[in-house]
Amino acid sequence: MGSQSNQSIGACTSDEHRVTEKVISIPSAKVGRVVGRRGFKLRDLENGGNVKIKIGDSAGDNTDITLFGTDFAIAKVAKMIKDLTIERKQSSKKPAGNSSSDTAAQAGLSSPNTVVNSERKEAIATALTHCDQVQNVNLVKLPHIVKNFYKEDPVVALMSEYMVTYWREYVYDITVKRKGKKLRVQEIPNLLLTFEQAFKYYPEILAKIHEQGLANPFPIQSQAWPILLKGEDMICIAQKGAGKTLAFLLPCLIHVGGQPTPREQRLGPTALIVAPTKQLAIQIQKELNKYHYKGVTSVCCIHGRADRQEQIDIVLKGVDIVITTPGRLFDLIIAKHVNVRYFSYIVLDEVDQMLEMGFGPQINLSLIDLRPEHQFVMTSVTLPSAVRHLADAYMHNPVYVNVGSSHTNTAVHTITQKVRVVEQNDKFSLLRHFICNMDSNNKVLIFCATKTIASNVTADLAYNGFDCKPLLGDQDESEFEAASQDTTDDTVSILVAADIAAQDIDMKDLTHVINFDFPQKIEEYVHRIGLMRKAGRKGSVISLMTKNDSVNASDLINILIEVKQEVPGELQNMADWYNMSKKENKRGRHGQRGRKQ
Repeated sequence: MGSQSNQSIGACTSDEHRVTEKVISIPSAKVGRVVGRRGFKLRDLENGGNVKIKIGDSAGDNTDITLFGTDFAIAKVAKMIKDLTIERKQSSKKPAGNSSSDTAAQAGLSSPNTVVNSERKEAIATALTHCDQVQNVNLVKLPHIVKNFYKEDPVVALMSEYMVTYWREYVYDITVKRKGKKLRVQEIPNLLLTFEQAFKYYPEILAKIHEQGLANPFPIQSQAWPILLKGEDMICIAQKGAGKTLAFLLPCLIHVGGQPTPREQRLGPTALIVAPTKQLAIQIQKELNKYHYKGVTSVCCIHGRADRQEQIDIVLKGVDIVITTPGRLFDLIIAKHVNVRYFSYIVLDEVDQMLEMGFGPQINLSLIDLRPEHQFVMTSVTLPSAVRHLADAYMHNPVYVNVGSSHTNTAVHTITQKVRVVEQNDKFSLLRHFICNMDSNNKVLIFCATKTIASNVTADLAYNGFDCKPLLGDQDESEFEAASQDTTDDTVSILVAADIAAQDIDMKDLTHVINFDFPQKIEEYVHRIGLMRKAGRKGSVISLMTKNDSVNASDLINILIEVKQEVPGELQNMADWYNMSKKENKRGRHGQRGRKQ
């Protein structure tokens, strides 16, 4: 593991508490070891070592990791990262000519998320050994699929270019591109304005829509439905609560029900929907169960803590659509209970969140045997480079549909955002102060970096007389549902979450999101704001930031300016100090190179 020079970025503080920056480099295949399952290893490193960690782009062979903290803390965490990424010696030599390990490394299998014991390693190696044979032989036997089911409504077909542009750009604020190139009006299917225009030729689905009491399509649905019904690959970028789920679900039903091979003669499920968390998988299943088309009702929701054998039995009996999480999908593929060759409609929902949680290696290995002819859909709140790289790997000339500003860090305009720059030790008292001044009917979701911090916050609030419950990510499904239901029934008004544990909780009437710990990446901040919009009402997001969060200060200021919110002077000072320190570090490194020459 290589490293670069350690530079000071805190000249205004004492040497003992001076915040410095150090960049280390590790093989990209080992990033998963640092992130850990669901990102908890990364957060344990940050909070246990009292540093801030920023992971760079993993597209190349090596990935830069920037550490922010005191010299002592950085040295400690750097050693921990080195220990995590060092190769373990094998007890026996590998047979000559075995190339499965090389293929595994290319797929990112060095992550502990995907390789947990020798038996699983053997199963992975076996699957990869036969991968080329399977692709060359079995793909020929796959039945033909149909992707284009779009029948354009006459009114939609006659819309003028001016009218299409007016609705798309000025009313709905939609941008449509391919590979970074904005498309002309003629190159995109005209958007729809009513449910009848979308599904008049599919009366069974239209009737179910009317049963739900829906008035008009969301903007993303208006543009996504004609694109997906035509069989195009699509990346949908929109906030939480913007209607992305129904945008891909209804075309999914039509795709499954419209294939020429009768369902009873198909060799496996037709559609695959992958969600980052079990909570989101359950929500997708509940939404899909509201709609029926040609008897496509066999939907299996597979998530981590449900009974494994029961789920396997359901799959083996025959289902049309599999809704799952990356980890469980990988397990079922390795155990040969699911064969991805039979999927022709694939959805990665909230893919940016999925990659942030460290599921990239599992996704890549799970889809390695995907049939070349398929329709692929991704949804995302933001569009980081990792999402674009994944799209390049699995999608055919996808259409990018962006609802809202094209800036990847855009936050919801209807949410009030407040930022306080504080000392770490002052967080508990400030949190109690905020909650004491809230109305009794307010509902609060508090984000903490780790389970330990979330437990401590819950205990502190309970000791001071506040009714609250923790969401630590390790509860079983009944406990999680009970905590969510308590907020709905007004039994509890405060939930304290260990970061990712509450990403997809359906908390009704949520009024406040409090970032007790600011997220590592600014995209995660946008996700948390999205929970407020998902709750369907205006509210406030309160963030407590310390000097260790200075790496995100400038990005946060850009968000606040974009949505016309107040930028605190302390936050601006933090950003100015960090940016100036970075420039000084660069000059210092150039100077050192010059002296060496």
